[in-house]
Amino acid sequence: MTLGGGMGIPYNNDKKLNYKKYHSAIKKFLKNKKSQIIFEPGRSIIGNTGVLISKVIYIKESYKKNFVIIDAAMNDLMRPALYGAVHRILPLLKRVKKSKKIYEFVGPICESTDKFATIKNFQKLKEKDFIAICDVGAYGISLSSNYNLRPKPIEILINGSKIRVVKKRQKHREII
Repeated sequence: MTLGGGMGIPYNNDKKLNYKKYHSAIKKFLKNKKSQIIFEPGRSIIGNTGVLISKVIYIKESYKKNFVIIDAAMNDLMRPALYGAVHRILPLLKRVKKSKKIYEFVGPICESTDKFATIKNFQKLKEKDFIAICDVGAYGISLSSNYNLRPKPIEILINGSKIRVVKKRQKHREII
């Protein structure tokens, strides 16, 4: 028997998985059965450990739609384009003023699926501001690609006050 494959991470106000209750239920189940259980906890362990930092390239406002175009694209984080995964987006510089408009956070690839989120009442952003796309620790970099000859981003590991470059940003000559 395999358990897991559905043990995700809490998004927004979702309830966190209670591992103690889960453990108790499994122990109770196994009490009178000869079974072996294999866990595949997936995103519940690593999902919320990664963040994709991106810079606002351009803010495009029009009559019908408003866009925040960032320098990250669907090749850097494929989950929203692939199956509509939702990742929280946070500004790195907090401002009090919020926009009442609805913004689509998109990448620069100009594909209809190069979209991260649609958010209303996000704080006012400016070009060159930085945002964080949260919860990309699972399947973030592993699903990334060089689509449109875009280099893969730098990977940094932060452990307490120690910062280490795990992988440097890919160069175009390394792709070709």
